[in-house]
Amino acid sequence: MAENRFDPKDIKILSDILALVLAEPSGSAQNALEALRLRAKRNNLSGGALKNLFASLAADTGRQNAADREKQFRQRISDLERELRQAQSHLRSAQGALSHTQMESRALMTEIATQRAQRPWRYITIAFGISAGLLLGIATSQFYHSLTDRPPIDRSVYFR
Repeated sequence: MAENRFDPKDIKILSDILALVLAEPSGSAQNALEALRLRAKRNNLSGGALKNLFASLAADTGRQNAADREKQFRQRISDLERELRQAQSHLRSAQGALSHTQMESRALMTEIATQRAQRPWRYITIAFGISAGLLLGIATSQFYHSLTDRPPIDRSVYFR
């Protein structure tokens, strides 16, 4: 589609005249419309051409705004995709850390259970050792005294 370029000065004058027509009281609006009619006659511009001028300006602005919006949307999409990739990377690293932590937790729980299972046997072994030591000590003491002491004298003989 061929692109029409308009003189920015003419567009400024046209926009000023239209603003006057819409905003001012009827006397000023009438003068603005008369100025618009004179300018159109001087430039050999018909009503249809003026209508086409407005239509092309609106379409040109719309296309330009649409192109700008599309560019902004594409930029936003690329930013969001980059953020998504970063978030997925962080998620994968966090899942790896979680998995590693869970394995360590299971290993510690297994070790704790093993220690708890061995604890009663330790106490039983210690109690058995102490009991055996006491009995051995008593037996040794009795044996020693049986070898070194003189036999007791029976004194019941004197009571007869």
